[in-house]
Amino acid sequence: MSTILITGANRGIGLEHTKQALDAGETVIATCRKPEEATELASLAEKHASNLKIEELDVTCCESVCALVGRLDGAAIDVLINNAGTAGDKSWDPDADKQSLGSIDYGQWRWILDVNLLGAMRVTEALAENVAASDKKQIIMISSGLASIAHNTMGGSHLYRTSKAALNMLAKGVANDLADRGITTVALSPGWTKTDMGGEAAHWTVEDSVTHQRHVIAGLSFADNGKFYELQGDEVPW
Repeated sequence: MSTILITGANRGIGLEHTKQALDAGETVIATCRKPEEATELASLAEKHASNLKIEELDVTCCESVCALVGRLDGAAIDVLINNAGTAGDKSWDPDADKQSLGSIDYGQWRWILDVNLLGAMRVTEALAENVAASDKKQIIMISSGLASIAHNTMGGSHLYRTSKAALNMLAKGVANDLADRGITTVALSPGWTKTDMGGEAAHWTVEDSVTHQRHVIAGLSFADNGKFYELQGDEVPW
């Protein structure tokens, strides 16, 4: 069965990816910043001791990423899901002070970019050899519909939008970089989902969002390399 490494696996979409992968009999390496506080992951580990490994990982810290690489010791990773991310303060709300024109919080912007963009690159660069050593050879960048420049008709949410649009460019670039290794890299929007980030007004439940995401991921081939999809499998305009 496949081995999947998920960043930000302690809650929301990352946690649900972990649950559904384990239910499917897959092996999961679930990473988060503070494993000692990840109570839901700990509960899952009691039920899935043989195929769930919980690892400490802070995607903003090169030392943390390197330490993870050392602990993995070359283990093959079929699917790398770069899910760890932050929206900052109410990025879905165009009136949120820190993300609106005229009151931008530049410190928060740097933090969001560090997590959503640089974090994904740190992990991808460090684990590319592990992915190349696997059978499936897939890298999934969890993006957002708000990252689509073509679909931006409202403005606002500038900090979050730009971080995910940059992540899309990274996905496209990495897809080109790793193509000769047979690795398929895509950006995937999870839809507006009922998480701590998305809020209760969101359209998708976490369970339904991840079910759809897994269906898209399962259907990927190398012909999809460098593309941007939404959770129902439709291609999203950049």
